[in-house]
Amino acid sequence: MRRMRGLVWPLIAWLGLVLLARRHIDVVEVRGRSMAPALLPGDRLLVVAPARPRVGDIVLVADPREPGRELVKRVASIDSCGVTLRGDNPAFSTDARAFGRIPVGGFAWRAVLRYWPLGRIGPLAAPPPLALVDEGGEPACAFPDALIAGD
Repeated sequence: MRRMRGLVWPLIAWLGLVLLARRHIDVVEVRGRSMAPALLPGDRLLVVAPARPRVGDIVLVADPREPGRELVKRVASIDSCGVTLRGDNPAFSTDARAFGRIPVGGFAWRAVLRYWPLGRIGPLAAPPPLALVDEGGEPACAFPDALIAGD
């Protein structure tokens, strides 16, 4: 009986730490291809409550169009107007191009680590290098004469 009393306080302290950590640490599963190749469907991430988002961070935010849904996106820029979020895979991403900027205070979580699948465990990849993105439209004309009407 005396031994049981000696275990009560460590057990209460451990339980308190777990509850405190639960407010600052969580896990999520990636669905969709908007963050490929850095994140793939089925990847499981450890997320922490951030102080403030930083450019390059992968964050978890409520979808501004559907608040019950959460989005995993990369912080592309931060300024006085808010935070611009982008998916690493623009062809499959609904991001700031569709819903605009998010207020700086609108962030609950920052992704820090992939813990599943086993072959991909580790810190999250850095943002992809900036590249020119073809967003459609007609190519520029190489021959000025072709711009003259009536030819």
